[in-house]
Amino acid sequence: MKFLSKRLSNYTVFSSNLDTSKQILSSGGVSLFIENSLASHVQDFKSHSSRLLSVDLYFKGNVKLRIFVIYIPPPAESVLRTDTIDLLIQQLILTKQAGFYHAVCGDFNMHLDKYYPIYFNQPQIASKHIHRLLFHLLSHGYEDFTPINLSDSLGTFQRNDHITRVDYVWSCPLLKGFALTACIFNAQDICTSDHNPVITYYDMSLLFASTKLARARQLKRQTRRVFKFDSVTDTQWTEFADKADALCDVSPSTFSSWHINQMCEYLQSRILKSANATLPSSTVGNNYTPKVPKDLEILTQNYRFLNRLMHSIRLLRKYPLTYSAAHEHKWSIHLHRLQNILQLYKKVFTFIPTLPFSLSSCRQDNFKSLLDDLSNISKSLRGFHLLQEKEFQDSSI
Repeated sequence: MKFLSKRLSNYTVFSSNLDTSKQILSSGGVSLFIENSLASHVQDFKSHSSRLLSVDLYFKGNVKLRIFVIYIPPPAESVLRTDTIDLLIQQLILTKQAGFYHAVCGDFNMHLDKYYPIYFNQPQIASKHIHRLLFHLLSHGYEDFTPINLSDSLGTFQRNDHITRVDYVWSCPLLKGFALTACIFNAQDICTSDHNPVITYYDMSLLFASTKLARARQLKRQTRRVFKFDSVTDTQWTEFADKADALCDVSPSTFSSWHINQMCEYLQSRILKSANATLPSSTVGNNYTPKVPKDLEILTQNYRFLNRLMHSIRLLRKYPLTYSAAHEHKWSIHLHRLQNILQLYKKVFTFIPTLPFSLSSCRQDNFKSLLDDLSNISKSLRGFHLLQEKEFQDSSI
């Protein structure tokens, strides 16, 4: 961790205490790296054990975020495994009572894919002591947004020919409303670790008010400028676009030779310069909280809906025997909303698929075609959402 922290100067590292007793196989140790602009919001961190760390961040508006990092020992270390699980459940209960948004991330050494059919179909077994952590998480509304592992070649853990999924990011009921999507990053070709990272994306609106204020103070600004996007006319948008195009005067060959960071900085500076010259704006104090544009709010809601729907379809694909008439009824409702989304953002999609009227027709290929179509829609919406959200964040700096 010292090696990493010295090379990641834009991050602050928080670590648990190591276990120095001689009765265990390893000393443990977990860490959390937080980007420096957010690290200033850290008010407390606690090493509950060598394998469980919590870091508390406080934001304006009484928003409290607690992040747990955990390593649960494998079943071979049964006593230490039991103690770690019991400690985590205890801390989750206390954290919920304290009103924190919270997430739990780390190596659980548990197989959620194998537990799902037990949880859904054998409730009398699902609640047994051996399954108590996964049962606690699912029954209390926590959610892991990582796609159900349908791949035989990509998991979160890989050793020799053994590929499994044991690493998770669990979001509490309060926080999961801000979760957008998640993925497993294949790192096998770029490092020697036997684990692949799990990446979960959250909607930054939870932190908008506080991060804007913190940045303004860091720059010693008493006021800042915000653009009035809801007041922009078609003529102003055209003028803005034309000026931005004119300011981007480097050749495509030169632009394509740059590093991605240089590309982004170049485009951002030209877009902001054009916006400052053409779009309506106002100067506000540091306590001002910009209102999320209605279009972005609707886009965020639609993107969350789509990813929850994909999660449900993945479960059906993984466990086809759980299909029932209830799924058919829900699909008829979801189909109407999906068609509205395709119509609303038709300019975003390169291809608009024909969605089935009935889920039963998708059972022939075990929902593969439907999941592929939904994944393509999600990827397009994700790119559009990231652009819109970044534009909104930059507009009020």
